[in-house]
Amino acid sequence: MKKIPRILLAAVSSNSGKTAAACGMMSAYVQQGLNIRSCKCGPDYIDPMFHTQVIGTKSRNLDTFFTGEEITRYLLAKNSADCEIAVMEGVMGFYDGVAGTTTLASAYDLARVTDTPVILIVNSKGMSVSLAAYIKGFLEYKKDSRIKGVIFNQMSPMLYPRMKKLVEEELGIKVLG
Repeated sequence: MKKIPRILLAAVSSNSGKTAAACGMMSAYVQQGLNIRSCKCGPDYIDPMFHTQVIGTKSRNLDTFFTGEEITRYLLAKNSADCEIAVMEGVMGFYDGVAGTTTLASAYDLARVTDTPVILIVNSKGMSVSLAAYIKGFLEYKKDSRIKGVIFNQMSPMLYPRMKKLVEEELGIKVLG
């Protein structure tokens, strides 16, 4: 597969801000004049409509359950062949897959199959130092998580600089916002 610049936005759970973050990132890329593509993990049709509205071209679904690994990689390559970056949005919690008992068809599975770096969105409302332990669990649960950075959602602007420093120093992972 041709090396397509890409990122997958995932979260620790549903309602953590994946779609807002994905649309915000795609909008920033569009404003910079980049030719981007978007994909949604799973058989979702609502979030791809938001993506399409933002980027002005059709968003696609990538689902390792329905298409398997080889066809999923093919579909990513085919639909992203002429873009400068592909932005993928995960589903539910990062490791949540089929029937809630497996990682099959999860955002983790899509990242693994497509070898895509992941930004983990963490709803950090009501947390401070516990964030480090929470994120560490996601980083270590699967050694091949591909999580390269985190975004804190619903964090106090006063607390952010201290939590950014703590997480980057303690975990060696980049805090992106």
